[in-house]
Amino acid sequence: MKRREFMVLSGTASLLAASGTAWSASKWPSKSGVVISAYPPGGTSDIITRLVADALTAKFGQQFVVENYAGAAGALAGGKLARAAPDGYTIMVSGSAPIAANKVVQKNLAYDPQVDFTPISIVAESPALLTASASAPAKSLQELVAYAKANPGKVNIGNPGAGTKGHIAAAIIGQMAGVEINHIPYKGSPPLLTDLLGGHIHFALDAPSNYLPHIRDAKIRGLAVTSLKRASEMPDVPTVAEQGFKDYNQTLWFGAVGPKGMPAEIVDALHGAIKEWTDMPATQEKLKSLGLTPIANTPDEMRAAIDKEIESIRPLVDAGLVQPT
Repeated sequence: MKRREFMVLSGTASLLAASGTAWSASKWPSKSGVVISAYPPGGTSDIITRLVADALTAKFGQQFVVENYAGAAGALAGGKLARAAPDGYTIMVSGSAPIAANKVVQKNLAYDPQVDFTPISIVAESPALLTASASAPAKSLQELVAYAKANPGKVNIGNPGAGTKGHIAAAIIGQMAGVEINHIPYKGSPPLLTDLLGGHIHFALDAPSNYLPHIRDAKIRGLAVTSLKRASEMPDVPTVAEQGFKDYNQTLWFGAVGPKGMPAEIVDALHGAIKEWTDMPATQEKLKSLGLTPIANTPDEMRAAIDKEIESIRPLVDAGLVQPT
């Protein structure tokens, strides 16, 4: 074969190989996928996971099935994702603990969220909500602080898991108020809410969605929201900042990530589908009813948010206000 003919044939083969790769990417998804939920069914994180899975199913015409891997404050789910193939058929939707905080609040974490995950998008955010049971010895945040000062070591505040925003937000309140708070981690929001309603724990700091109906029915009391502004779904609940904690602002977020090494085309497709869904008025109304605000930021913006979250928690660990487990 002449050299010129060989070069032409080689070039053609290269083009075919390249077009084959592009064709494969364009055919994604060609089968069903899995969306990992890091917490038990019924909590805010799991609700959002299921909404995103339904949105992806509707967008791509392939079933995206939710699989729950609850435990170890989301670390079991995070490890499961880190071991998954980066082919776009396994992603995780979760609150920030397994995506960020676990790096600094868990001693023997089996993955590094800054290395082993591919950010896709933050889906929604909300303030955290401090609530009290009907039998709690405080009916406001000021009364809670006064009770903690008068009864050192007796204030227990439940959260949906170590490293969750409920845990971190309570630690910062304790730091600013100069009081001792015992942080009681639960395996997700549903068991925490059950204990709060039953009076087995007096205080909880968690995402608001599960608690809103019970506040409206006066079964529990909303003491404070952790954002700078009051939440539209609970306008009578004051902010932490309004109650003597100047500039206090802690919001929680829920995001989608994949394993490291996911193709950029698939990341873009997933991000685009999430953004398209969050832009829908029906989605915005649904999220608002849960006390959430849609975000759908870019993968790069999500990566920056992960880095910021980790660096904001590290000083609390260094100061002993958050004990690694």
